[in-house]
Amino acid sequence: MTSALIARRLDIASAEVAEVLDALDEEYRTRYREFYKDDIGAYPVSDFLAPDGAFIGILDGDLLVAAGAIRRYNATTAEVKRMWTRDSHRRRGLAQQVLRELDNAAAELGYTRIFLTTGSRQPEAVALYRASGFEGGERRIPEFDLPVFAFEKPVTSTPRNAPANA
Repeated sequence: MTSALIARRLDIASAEVAEVLDALDEEYRTRYREFYKDDIGAYPVSDFLAPDGAFIGILDGDLLVAAGAIRRYNATTAEVKRMWTRDSHRRRGLAQQVLRELDNAAAELGYTRIFLTTGSRQPEAVALYRASGFEGGERRIPEFDLPVFAFEKPVTSTPRNAPANA
């Protein structure tokens, strides 16, 4: 019997999320080797808590299988961080589902735009963001030694707590 996949907001400081962040950090270390920068430790946990942020997880039963977070980039823009999908659940559209949930969270938090960056050694992430309506491309950002892809798009969700025609 298979479990239904459920998306929900999670506490980024919880043990279940810590496992995900460790796996994501290991993936960054493997992909970027000599260029690795500690992205996980670079931002305080508080950045991903309301009222400025949110952490979304997709659960298959009790197993966290995909996740992503937003944090304040500026007054009108949320930044996507912590995108991850468990190896056994990749290529099932879960990352797109996480992005939709993050769009909803951004709308609820009052953001009008979403921004993100991804490294040049993550071509599947570049493809995902382009397929999900993000626009942008390769940029040189001084704090990185490799090219970085920067993308943004408008928030497309209507806040769930707002009237549909607001």
